[in-house]
Amino acid sequence: MMPETTATESPDAGADAAGEPERPKLRDPEGTRRRILAAALQEFSAKGIDGARVDAIAERAGTNKRMLYYYFGSKDDLFRAVLRQRLAEKAPTARQRDRTGPARIAELQDRLEGSGDFVRLLMWEALERGRRREVEQELLRQEALAEWCDDVRAAQRRGDLPRDLDAEQLVLSELALAIFPFAFPQITRLVTGKRPTDAAFKAERRAFLERLTARLDTADET
Repeated sequence: MMPETTATESPDAGADAAGEPERPKLRDPEGTRRRILAAALQEFSAKGIDGARVDAIAERAGTNKRMLYYYFGSKDDLFRAVLRQRLAEKAPTARQRDRTGPARIAELQDRLEGSGDFVRLLMWEALERGRRREVEQELLRQEALAEWCDDVRAAQRRGDLPRDLDAEQLVLSELALAIFPFAFPQITRLVTGKRPTDAAFKAERRAFLERLTARLDTADET
């Protein structure tokens, strides 16, 4: 494997004429950063923030701890970078998604399919950080969820969604419907006899969510 840096990046590298330590001369810094993020995603999703080991992440990424700290500063900062990346890719609050249409819950589940690592990151965040401090991108996430609730209220005013349901509770419930099978695959298997990754389960679940949404959206008409 090619080394990540030239020989000048060893911990006791020399200083410049002003006495300042030389910065490491990096080869393919973006590639190194991507490998660290990918390795950290696997380590954090499997072991959580406190259980993840920096040396294991560095070894998986094919680099060293010094480079990890150079790019990300600390293990907590690395976790935040990983979660920020996954939020951009997989967040169920994405504005481009149809939030109020008849297939909205099924499409939300489709968006989360194959995102077990993202769901586990959210669970670790809740267990290890959520009660003690602000979560990563808290303000942006609050704003995205508030926009979702506003879309629901607008659909209620149009008569597309039941008017007697609290918008915030509806958003929370639809999120729970989509996320639960991926967050608790063991309970999914105990109840249905299938894993959430099984093709049969996904087809059955999608059909159920579509029927449930149709019942919910016509509740005002009955």
